[in-house]
Amino acid sequence: MGLKETMAGIAAKGRAGLTYTDVSDTYIYYIRLDFDPVGIKFCADEAEIAKYKVNAKAKAKLTYCQHLAMARGGRKAMFMPAHQLLCENAEPVFGFRELDKEKDTKRHMKYLRDEKLAWEAPQGKAKLPMGSCYGIYTAPLDMFDESGIDPDIVFFMLLPYQAYHILNDYMAATGVSSLTFKHTPNSAVCSGSVYAFNNNSANMTTMCAGSKTSGKSDMSMMNLFIPGTQIKDSAAQLLKRVTEMGGPSVLGKGGEPWPGMDVCKGCPLFKYEAV
Repeated sequence: MGLKETMAGIAAKGRAGLTYTDVSDTYIYYIRLDFDPVGIKFCADEAEIAKYKVNAKAKAKLTYCQHLAMARGGRKAMFMPAHQLLCENAEPVFGFRELDKEKDTKRHMKYLRDEKLAWEAPQGKAKLPMGSCYGIYTAPLDMFDESGIDPDIVFFMLLPYQAYHILNDYMAATGVSSLTFKHTPNSAVCSGSVYAFNNNSANMTTMCAGSKTSGKSDMSMMNLFIPGTQIKDSAAQLLKRVTEMGGPSVLGKGGEPWPGMDVCKGCPLFKYEAV
């Protein structure tokens, strides 16, 4: 069976029949993602840790961004206990420690150059309740089928035009006509993830200093976060649109097989007929 026939079979399942592998394949095939979608699980129950299917273990502390980079590009499924998190800015975001006014203000001075703003910034980031998270499981989205658990967030590292297509389908699937995102001076990925989780809404951020370096973000890429409870509906909406229009592109007349098909409206050089 060819890839096109496989995708047609996935589309025929409908939302209720989609697996996380189906969802991952849908986005990789139709949106032409450069990296695998990543599932994120904030562990609120220590007993659940045994269910996580891992294929790698960090030998030293890593940042949250590094865990996601290894999942999206290296097919690594890992669990990060609270004590193994390297990033000090991410610690209060995940509820691993309380904010420290002096130290956290100092960490944000290089961005804002104002003590008042530098203290307001860490306070204003999305956070998990203190002590509510025992660690974080990150893995390629399709591996969540093996674990039999549901991701709290699905993370995409992608190009703006790819995000544009995914967000349009997300809005149609969730019944909203506009979205608001949360930008902070740093913690783009950690706080960006938690904001989507806390608000049960998609979020998109630029890179931050940490995600550019530790997270290995290409300068043209964006971070997109979709709540796990909404990802299957979003993928099903994409499949519905592809089935009805013939392809994933929403540019021009829509329905082209490449999501970023760029043809000027009304241009006489792009007139053709099927033969």
